[in-house]
Amino acid sequence: MAEPDIISALRDKRTELAGVVKRLEQQLAQHRVNLAHVDATMLLFEPGIAADTLAANQQRARNDWFRQGECLRLIYDVLRGAPHPLPTREIAERVMTAKGIQDDGGRTRELIQKTVLGSLNRKPETIERVEAAGAVAWRVI
Repeated sequence: MAEPDIISALRDKRTELAGVVKRLEQQLAQHRVNLAHVDATMLLFEPGIAADTLAANQQRARNDWFRQGECLRLIYDVLRGAPHPLPTREIAERVMTAKGIQDDGGRTRELIQKTVLGSLNRKPETIERVEAAGAVAWRVI
């Protein structure tokens, strides 16, 4: 019957996941030791420092479409060439065209648009958000 196959597959999956968890716990323990060493070294150079109050950097997941900083460079190219502020959707479409990314029916465009919006929101000192015809648009300052 199918039950032994299902149980066997579930056992295999469970052992795989347990191995991943164990490896990640080992990595976490090593990173905590490394962090303690860095904190101790900082205290040697500045005895009054409160290292635990320093904010942690957020690690962003990388995507398959853009190298580091490439999306923002493409956005700047699109906005510099535009005669007027552009909405996020149009910026995303132009970036996709420039990069040669095919739209597979909506999901890819949606993910690219989120990536573009994230890049736009991280650069308020050089890219301005404006209202254009009742919608949000963007331009280079």
